[in-house]
This record gives sequence, C-alpha cells and structure tokens, in this order.
Amino acid sequence: MVENLDKRFLINEILVDLSNLSVCVDGSWRSIEAKHAALLRLLIANKGQVVTRDAILDIVWPGTIVSDNSVSQLVVQLRKLLGDSSNEPKIIKTVPRLGYQCIAQIKKAPTLLEQVEELSRGRGAQFAMLGFFMGLVVTLLGVFIAKQWQSELQQQPVTATRITSSPGAEVFVRFSPNGNYLAYSYLAEGADQFDLAVYDLETKTTHTIKSSGYSEESASWSLDGNWLIYSRSDPVSCEVRALHVKGPIEMWRLARDSVLGSCNSAQDSAPWLEYRAGHFITKSWDKGGTYLQSVAVTFADNHPKVLNTTALPIRDVTHYQVNQQTLLYQVKEQGVYRLNLGLLGDPERQITTLSKQSFSALSHGYQDDTVIIAKQNLSVLKGREQQLLYSGFGAISEIDVNTHLRASAHTEGVAEINFYQLAVDAQGEALQKQLTSPARMDLLAALSDDGAHFVYASVTAKNNDAPQFELWHKHAFRPTSSLLGTMPLGEVPILLLLSPNNEYLAILSKSHKVYLISSFTKEVKKVVDNFAEIADLHWSQDGRNLYYRAKLSTEAKWQAWQFTVSQGRSEQQPLVTHSSDLSLTQKNSSFVGYKEQVREYLVAALTETIDVEQLRGSLSLYQPAVYRDGVYFVLKRGHQLVLYRYLSSENKVEEIHPIGLHLYAGFTELQVLASFDGSQVIFNRINNYESDIVLLEYGDR
Repeated sequence: MVENLDKRFLINEILVDLSNLSVCVDGSWRSIEAKHAALLRLLIANKGQVVTRDAILDIVWPGTIVSDNSVSQLVVQLRKLLGDSSNEPKIIKTVPRLGYQCIAQIKKAPTLLEQVEELSRGRGAQFAMLGFFMGLVVTLLGVFIAKQWQSELQQQPVTATRITSSPGAEVFVRFSPNGNYLAYSYLAEGADQFDLAVYDLETKTTHTIKSSGYSEESASWSLDGNWLIYSRSDPVSCEVRALHVKGPIEMWRLARDSVLGSCNSAQDSAPWLEYRAGHFITKSWDKGGTYLQSVAVTFADNHPKVLNTTALPIRDVTHYQVNQQTLLYQVKEQGVYRLNLGLLGDPERQITTLSKQSFSALSHGYQDDTVIIAKQNLSVLKGREQQLLYSGFGAISEIDVNTHLRASAHTEGVAEINFYQLAVDAQGEALQKQLTSPARMDLLAALSDDGAHFVYASVTAKNNDAPQFELWHKHAFRPTSSLLGTMPLGEVPILLLLSPNNEYLAILSKSHKVYLISSFTKEVKKVVDNFAEIADLHWSQDGRNLYYRAKLSTEAKWQAWQFTVSQGRSEQQPLVTHSSDLSLTQKNSSFVGYKEQVREYLVAALTETIDVEQLRGSLSLYQPAVYRDGVYFVLKRGHQLVLYRYLSSENKVEEIHPIGLHLYAGFTELQVLASFDGSQVIFNRINNYESDIVLLEYGDR
C-alpha cells in the first residue's frame, strides 16, 4: 500500500499524480478534476472494502445537496479517465445496492533510475538506456526553451504610460504603421457622439481631427500611412470615409475626405484593416449575423474607391486583427469561444485554434509567434505558454501593437451597468426609475410573473480574472434590496429563475451547474453537478420541482431529469420532456434555440415596418422579453436606445420610450424583462463609461 498519495503511484499500470490532478494511461497524460481525485483517494484508502454511496457523498460533496445519481456519474467519469469498465472492472468494482470497491494493485511508482535499472537486467539494456537518455534530453530541452522564453519576458522591463486621463471615454485605438501616431475616438463628458483624435507620440500632444457633430469611430490606417479609414454615423445614416493625412498633422483636420461606402448605424462600427496594398479586412452583418469580408480599394489620383467586396467563410466574429497576411480572430459559435489564427489568401484555409477561452481584446504580439490577449489583465501567449504582462485598472476592452516601437496601446476603464424599471400603462406611457446601485455592475436579473419580486446578479470583485457575484432581491413594496447570497468564486451565472411561489431562486452557471437559494435560509447550495451540458431548465407549476435536460458529455445524448426540492436529489425521467408543450412565454434562454426562435419570430413579424439588419443588430445587443400579449425589445438608432413592444394579437409595433445611449460595444449582452401582463418592464444599461489609453513599451527598442 502507498503511504503518501500526494506522491506519484501506480494503479495497476496507470501512473497517478494526484498533486497535479493528472493520470498517465497508455503513455498519455490526462487531467482529472478535484472530485475525481477525492473519489480515487477514498477508494484507495479503503482498498478491498466497500465504500458506500453515502460515504462518497459526505467526502466528495461535504455540506452540499446533490442527487444520489451524482455518485454514479462521477464513478462513470473516473472509470472512463482510467480506461476501466463496469462490465470487466480492473480498478473499480460495483457492489450492488452497497457502493464501490477498489480492486486494483496499488504500488509506489518507480523512479526514472529504477526504471532504467529494471530494463538493464534484461535484453536491450543498452537501447533502453539510450532511449531513456534521449527522451530525457528532449524533455529537458523543451523545458529549457519554455523557461528561457519566460525568463526573457521577465527580464524585459514593461513601462506603462497613461496618455489620456480626461473625463469620458477614449476608445478605438490604432497605431500608424511607422509608430509616430496613435488614432483614437473620444467621448467628451456629457457628449453623445465620438470625435476623432490623433496622439503624436513624439511631441506627446493630441490633435482633434474630426469634430463634426456626427460620431467618428473605428479609425485605422492604410499601410503607407497616408489615409485614415473611419466610420461616421448619426441615428439615421452611416458612412465609411477615407481621410487623406499626408503632410503636417496640424493640417489634417482641414484635409479632404471621401466616402468609401455606407454602413448601418444600428450596427457597431468595425475597423478596416489593410493586410496588403489595396486590400482590407472588415466585419459586416447579414441576416445570419456577423462575418468577415475582404474589400478591394484603389487610391488612384488620391480618389479612394471601393472596387469589390468578397465575403469570407468566417462567421460569428467578436474580434479580429491582421498582420500582413496573418488573420487573428475570435469567434463565438453556439456559445463556445475560439481564438483562431489563419493565413489570408490560403486556398485550403488552414486554421490553428490557439485557445477556447473568451478574451475581451487580442492582437498579434511584438515578437514572432506570440499573441497578446486581454481580460482584466494583459498576457502574452506563445504556444501553450502564457505570461502575465500587465495588470490593468478596470476592464481592458481593446489593444493594438506596433512591432516597430515594441509597444502596445490599450484602453482600460470601468462602467456602471444598472437596472431600471418602467411602469407602462395601457396607453403606452412609461415612468422610469433606477432600481440598483450605481456603484456595481448588474449583469443578469429575473422578474416574477406578477412583477413584485426582482432578483439580480451583481459583480462584486475579481481575483486573478475570476469574478464573484452577489445575488440580491428587491420587493416592489420595499425601498431597499436584500442580499440573498454569494456565488462561489469564478462561478458565473447565466440564468436566474424564480420559482412560481417566489420561495426559491435557481441559478444556472456558465460551468453547467445549478445552484439553489431559499429566500428563508439564504444559503447558496449546489444541487446539480457533473454534467457537460444543461438545457431547458424550468420550474414545475407548483414550484416543488426543477425540470432540465442534461448530457454527461458533449457527445452523449440528452437525458431528462427532475430535481425535487424537498428531497434534495435529482432523478432521471423518460425522455418525453416536460418542455414539449411549453409556450414561448414559459421558456427562457436556457432552452435550446430559444434566442433564435424569439429573434426569427420578431423578424418575421416586423419585416415590413423595421429594417431587418437594424433589428438583428439590436437583438444581439439586448435580449428581448416575451410576455402575455407580445414582446418588448430595444432598437438601437445610432447611439440612441429606444424601447418598443410588439402586440401579437393586433400585429402592430409601438414605440414606448427612449431608455438611454449605447456608445461602445465592449460589454456583455444586456437584458429586458417583463411581468406576465407586461405592465412592469425592467432593463439594464451602461452608464458613465470611463476609459483611458495606456501605452506599454517592452524592453529596449
């Protein structure tokens, strides 16, 4: 028996390293989760004895209400990781109606030297020794290269300089090719349109280039540095323009600009990035969502003109950057983020996926084969190695790198995201009031059918990019909110669901777990775990059961489940789901295809009255609210946000009330909620976005 399970040991022929949460099966290392490790420790510690299901629940899920089936699922997953089978077990044996038993041989793992000595006793000792040392050399070389790269990064000083600090927002940063200038847009305090400015990095002075009363955004440079391409918009029109910037910077504001084409003011502006002379990459929209396109432009005789556009087969794009022929971009497909790298003009379109995390900003690095990524902090990514570069003050929303300067510029700042209430009467008149504190970011909420109970999730802190959320409750007849509980660090709620009797709040997290809070005990308890996917989460009419569908793995089939609150456990149900006969008003965003269903419903109903592209862009910004008589939705007109409602029985759309401004697209999806009868409407919006531009210089130029 192994005395210290924190050291490496063997289960049969499987090498186990619990301290690093990994196992080596058939020469391949696999990661395991902490719960798998806890179960394995328990079984090994009681080798040859039966470990009951209750004992597993107590050790693996202490103080947490989970279903008995969670034990079965965890054992299935552990067997799969170890290459074991329930039919012919070699490691974990099922003891019917009792529990599980470890039947494997457990022994200390031999050291590398012991392995070589064992091989040397038989034939092929010389080859074994040679293979051992060759493998050791390759391993050490790989470690040396990785450590050397990290050491070089650590030795290079990073100098941070804040180059703007005025009230308001400075965004859309972009270096000129020669590194002399930095173009950006700024929003003066109290203004509702962006002006275009250029910062001279040599003289350290800012020049306002465009202040026309329109909103000038997303400026980018031609490769020769002679043209600035930017968008200019107002609530009803949008143009892409080219400004000739050859000559003294003091004269640029008087230079002639030319219209390259039109854009949609309901969509967020997108930069035109030149990857070779006369060829640009930009983002566009159609009825299916966002996609990248290549635009061919001529600047002959200083008269810019678009020659043609070609759609690229790259959709659902959130961010993109180009460096010569290399395209770096992030997509979000069916809720999954991917950071990809491809080569423009490659007929085979070979793509390398660098990461499956989501990032708020990205750029090619200042060194070859590196990428700079951002969330709360800036990091450099090379292969699988990631190194912290800079810890920001507030969220980092965009970044641009100039390799000539060995420098980057990024925006960082904070915003208030708060919920507001509209009381709407039969004539459509609305009274607006703020519901939540301006000191927090309130990102998600739920409203009871009668409109009396409002619960919301508020970001409280971030620790190493891991957010923590508080859950609050406000009653319509009470002036203040009360704290229901705090989510575990790093758990991000994506759905809040009040029970029909308003006694319980169910929370679906991004990691596919379900938590439950009682309004009386105010304890956050995890009630559903160990699933790869969860969908169709909803309450029974009496509020005693939670119904949901789940998958044990992404490749597995859906299973129907019922969680009974009084028993604190889930039981599998026949796959004839409880959701098959639910109306759209009874569903929520956890239902497969729900958002698309609502979007297509509105598009089909409003095609004759509202521009479809404008509507689709607005629906990607705000999640609409379906209620008894129709749908509340927000339409973005320029920077103005306006609340509308569609009355299905009368087949008409009504403008309700302006709800504020949306000036920048670097944030999460926003939300509209409605009571069942539609008399109470709640929405969140971004207020007082404050950001500055920070210049980072890496080592010596």
